Amino acid sequence: MKTIFGTCGVRKKFTEEFSGPQWLEIGMAIGTYLGKDSTVLIGRDTRQTAELVQYAIISGLISCGCAVHVLHGSAESPYVTTSTIAYATKHFDADAGIQVTASHNTPEYIGIKIWQKSGMGFTPAQEKMIDGIFASKKFRLARWNEILKVKTILNANSIHLSAILDLVKPPLQFPDGNITIAVDPGNGAACEIAPRLLQKLGVNVVSINAQPDGLFPGRYSEPTNDNIKTLIKMVKNDEDIHLGIAFDGDADRVRFVDGMGRLIEGDRILLLFTTFLAKQEKIRRPCIVTPVNSSSILEKYLEPLGISVSRTRIGDINVAMRIQELNATIGGEISGTYTWPQIHLGPDSLFSMAKLVEIISRGGMLEVILGEIPCFNLKHENLEIPEHLQEQLTLDSMEGDIMECLGQIGIESPEINRLDGMLFKFNGGFLLARLSGTSPLLRLSCENEDENKASEILERVSKVAKKWMMHSG
Repeated sequence: MKTIFGTCGVRKKFTEEFSGPQWLEIGMAIGTYLGKDSTVLIGRDTRQTAELVQYAIISGLISCGCAVHVLHGSAESPYVTTSTIAYATKHFDADAGIQVTASHNTPEYIGIKIWQKSGMGFTPAQEKMIDGIFASKKFRLARWNEILKVKTILNANSIHLSAILDLVKPPLQFPDGNITIAVDPGNGAACEIAPRLLQKLGVNVVSINAQPDGLFPGRYSEPTNDNIKTLIKMVKNDEDIHLGIAFDGDADRVRFVDGMGRLIEGDRILLLFTTFLAKQEKIRRPCIVTPVNSSSILEKYLEPLGISVSRTRIGDINVAMRIQELNATIGGEISGTYTWPQIHLGPDSLFSMAKLVEIISRGGMLEVILGEIPCFNLKHENLEIPEHLQEQLTLDSMEGDIMECLGQIGIESPEINRLDGMLFKFNGGFLLARLSGTSPLLRLSCENEDENKASEILERVSKVAKKWMMHSG
């Protein structure tokens, strides 16, 4: 049976895949798994269908006897970020936290992410249990007199901000005077909390796309180079703006634009965070966690400093589970999710933003600090999988074509790692081919010390993959 869960929670096109009744049953499946009298926090982002799905999930939970607390960012804003839900689940010692969101997907998608008491997402084993209950329809429903009232928490943003500000002491002092930061929440859940946090840190704030709107009129939700061009142009062309910050719809991802208008890769920011922790905060557990698609510069730069790098499958839950296993210091992904166990075990974009501003206050502007850190050339491309192949495409069937393509450009007998997708490692870099767990995409990544070589490899493999998909099925 195909699981309802993907890389990170459940994500479906509303009506086409799941509508109200299915979300009600998912709520009942979660409630059955957790058991009667369990306390569950639930919040939502700005998506058009999020409120409907939230009500359906709540109905399913309370029908199984759960106590449900609905989180609002503030009395004026019913929206919370995924980072806030993860922190609040730990803060209130709840049995679970649920965020209604489809993260960075396009507006027709909706979904949920589920969090444990530690702020870490539900593990694949826990998701499998819920999946089995959902499929069997064997729900443990409560009696009429066991149904509990739904409560509301109106100050979730303040609770989260208080925890962050206890760790990053405001106001921060900047060597050359106050700085201005442009923030782009993308009409998503960070519209209220992100500018508020920046102001408390002591910076001037300029906002764009800061009106909550589940149709995402300002830009597509994923904060990629193409989608945040307006922010990039603002920072590049205005010498009074020193940094740009962009979030996705539920604000578990955060991306940074330096003062020269360059969007910085997420794993390069992870390297910056790690070196700061090592030098300024005297890192106690010299180990970081990152997935297979992050740059190999992490090992090359950090291991001589005595900091080990542990690789996992892609997805914040895989990173968090490894952090917990190794008692690691930090984890992060190229997508812009960072997990700091000192606050909780879910990705926290807001704490990450605060830490980066703190680093700038101590070391100078982002472009200056990054100039001291080497980088390789890491290129990415996403190929849309044709509808007729979405249920049957496997990477194994493409391995021979990719190997032949690599051989034609002089890469012979690369080492293949199948931890997540197919990773072809060769002298000077790697190629990763992976099926997305959140969208119908084949994701390709290539790294090489030579930028032209990285582009050539990616272009050739991309052509081979497109041709293969066109003539398959």
